[in-house]
Amino acid sequence: MVLSLPDETLSGEDPEHPEVSERPGELPRSAVVLARMRSENFPVASRVLPGGVRGHLHALYGYFRLVDYAGDEAPGNRDALLDFLEHDLERTYHGAARTPIMQALHPTVTECAIPMSTLAKLLEANRRDQHVKRYADFTELLDYCALSANPVGESVLHVFGRAEEGLIALSDKICSALQILEHLQDLAEDHRAGRVYVPAEDLERYGCHEHDLAAPRASTALRGLVRFEVDRARRMLRDGSVLVGALSGTARVAVAGYVAGGLATVAAFRAAGHDPLAAQVSPSKSRTFTEWARLHAMGGTR
Repeated sequence: MVLSLPDETLSGEDPEHPEVSERPGELPRSAVVLARMRSENFPVASRVLPGGVRGHLHALYGYFRLVDYAGDEAPGNRDALLDFLEHDLERTYHGAARTPIMQALHPTVTECAIPMSTLAKLLEANRRDQHVKRYADFTELLDYCALSANPVGESVLHVFGRAEEGLIALSDKICSALQILEHLQDLAEDHRAGRVYVPAEDLERYGCHEHDLAAPRASTALRGLVRFEVDRARRMLRDGSVLVGALSGTARVAVAGYVAGGLATVAAFRAAGHDPLAAQVSPSKSRTFTEWARLHAMGGTR
């Protein structure tokens, strides 16, 4: 079923009231979606990047967050809303999108030659979220990240004209690691939504139970589990950061920023005692900047 939305919902922007709540079947306005860049772990589109590049990164971010909204937050029939976005993505490639965010995406997918199949993976990931609530092992979780996170990095490489097979493989390590860290930051929130992204085999190995995720603070066992998962993500970031050294110019600046945000998040977990239940774990801007400068200068981490 393709969701039918009123035209004013698709094209209307209300800058005086950007925080208006959506009703079932509605999509958030562009200003609401793009405002989320400020809460990301990494700099999405740094001001040091050229305006054209920043415009493409903004357009991609708008699409990614719109799809996440449809799969995670939208009231009503989320599968139907994702179906509508899939059809609008097809229209985007023909210059006929109905939603403002998709309309803004058209120049980016055209100029940067981003395959529609790459962007469609995000829709599949969010469809999976409607029906798959648990992951048995790390391999299953990485399969999910291949849909939910890795296409983001691949799209960014297209923006810089460097979407090469070997570089995409390195980007996948970075993006999967960033996704895992985000899941760990959101342990309690995801559990309240009925989802657990920590592999079941890891929960069992550390003697943890799902009800531990609803506690006001993490148990000793759960902190050990979080430390294990964070360290695994850190190693993936380290391995993937070779990508920074393989790039130059603005591409190197941008990708170094993404890896830096991940490493700063790792440091934030350490500072919080690996307890994302007791307090919000967020990377500091100063630590992100320090890691960013080091990565850019050294071409990766060791």
